[in-house]
Formats: sequence, structure tokens, C-alpha cells
Amino acid sequence: MKEVALKNGKVVRTPWLRIEEAAAYCGLSRSAFVAHARALPHAGNERTRLYNVKTLDAWLAGNLDIPFDPEGEVRAPRRQSHRQPAKGLVDNVTGKVYTTSDVLCFS
Repeated sequence: MKEVALKNGKVVRTPWLRIEEAAAYCGLSRSAFVAHARALPHAGNERTRLYNVKTLDAWLAGNLDIPFDPEGEVRAPRRQSHRQPAKGLVDNVTGKVYTTSDVLCFS
């Protein structure tokens, strides 16, 4: 889990990682991660993607339908749009919805 220090001195533990953090977690450069993880479930939008640690663990272990091929280009099967609810983030492995009261500032 990532720890985020807030301005008021509190520390929040979160399973959500930004692109750079997710790439480092997977042992890849940012560009390699972006190339291989295009179809990987994420929260946020194209500018600010957030990846759940459980999703990354499942992907690296080969437990998702999205292939990881470090040697070649990854083409994931077409899937239905998985738009996230506007009021929170969804854990793509467990399906748990984190509401805005659960999700704190990621700045």
C-alpha cells in the first residue's frame, strides 16, 4: 500500500497507484508500462490513471484475461466499456466501490 501524507499531518494508506508508481511496482519503465497496460482496468481518466495494487498483482500473476508479453506488443480482447462511477473508485478485482468519503486527496 502507498502512504500519502496530507497537509494536516495525517498519513493515508491507499491501494491506488499513479502510472509512474504502478510502472515501478511492476518493474517496468513508464513507457513500457503504458504500452503493455493499455487494456488494464484502471480508475480515473486518460490524464490521471489510478491502478489498484490487487489488479496489478493479478495481472503480473497471469490471473487476468489481459495478456502481459514483455517481449512484444499486447493486444487485449475487446471489452465492454468499464466506466467508473462518478462518485468513487472501483476495485477491479473485488468489485468494491470506494466512495468519495473513502478516497482522499492524491496530490
